[in-house]
Amino acid sequence: MNSPHAAARGRGKEGDDHMATAGMEAEGPRARTTVSPENSPALGPADFRPGTCALRDAWFPVVHTRLVGRRPVLRPIHGQPIYLWRDNGALKASEDSPEDRERGRYQATEFTAGTGFYPVGERYGYAWIWYGDPAAASLDLIPRIPHLPIGGGLPRHFLSNVVFDCGYELVCDNLLDLSHADLLHSWQQRVAGSEITVSSTSETVTMARVASGRPVAKAARRKLGTDRQDFRMVTLVHVRSGVCILYGSYEPGMSVRMLHPANPESATRTRTPITFDLQRVSRLVRHLSPLSGHLIGRQDNWALRAQNERYLPAALGSGGPDLNSRFDSASLRYRKVYQDLVARQRLGDYSYLPDGDPGRDVTAEIEGA
Repeated sequence: MNSPHAAARGRGKEGDDHMATAGMEAEGPRARTTVSPENSPALGPADFRPGTCALRDAWFPVVHTRLVGRRPVLRPIHGQPIYLWRDNGALKASEDSPEDRERGRYQATEFTAGTGFYPVGERYGYAWIWYGDPAAASLDLIPRIPHLPIGGGLPRHFLSNVVFDCGYELVCDNLLDLSHADLLHSWQQRVAGSEITVSSTSETVTMARVASGRPVAKAARRKLGTDRQDFRMVTLVHVRSGVCILYGSYEPGMSVRMLHPANPESATRTRTPITFDLQRVSRLVRHLSPLSGHLIGRQDNWALRAQNERYLPAALGSGGPDLNSRFDSASLRYRKVYQDLVARQRLGDYSYLPDGDPGRDVTAEIEGA
């Protein structure tokens, strides 16, 4: 799939999908190069430098569509301003606010093919913005999200928004960390003796954690009728865009389905418009669980803010190497895929390799079927 338009060829359109390029005129694609990872400049784990490269030619779910109305909403990506609003119901996204455009004050960069308007699509209850060459934009390159309705429509209380004071790379790395939940979120049930598997493509990293006979919290034992349960927890990260799919299944017990985008607003700020969809739980739990995102987010931000500050001097050439160990298998795999993408894009290759279709069906990979 060396052409960006080759992703998910042959799939029919689902839901009310559409892509708008309001005010956009056709422009031929720039010359594009394909560079295989083995021919890319070698980068090791110690070379990991979050916030120093803006990976491009990807769709970003910048905001829940429920929050976009006539009044413009600003959601930058890699420092590039993106204003979103609705004009007679149609979703618009531009580099300037409607007010500035009415005053004749507007800018038009390569990200909008000189028109000022971004390619935009609506799926899974999000407004997706294409960051990169508009000529390469295709809705087939939007990541497929199992378990969420493609047309959106989930209740507003299923939605949350958390901002982190760090680069998006550290948020993704944090979600793949096998131990941070046990150590940082100590109020949650700790898990011992679980089996960990890590897999990857040229665009994604997947970490699965499986355990049998996990102790059930005392408060839930009577309802479940047992003091033991099996579970499967999965994090799948789209490295180029920071789109993270989280899945948890407890047998007997609940099923947790989350979309956790890590949108890079800048090198020191990441916005995560989260969607929760819990199954096999009471109505009260379904209403209250999304509120936990703010508590967990504050705990994570406490650690990530300090971590990000340690990377910034290194990015300027005055710090030490990135530290990691052989036990950080998922994080090390993430660094490898990320750095391969950085190396390819620095050579002018923004294509997707044959194994890197972001629109592929990952249901079996997540559920372990």
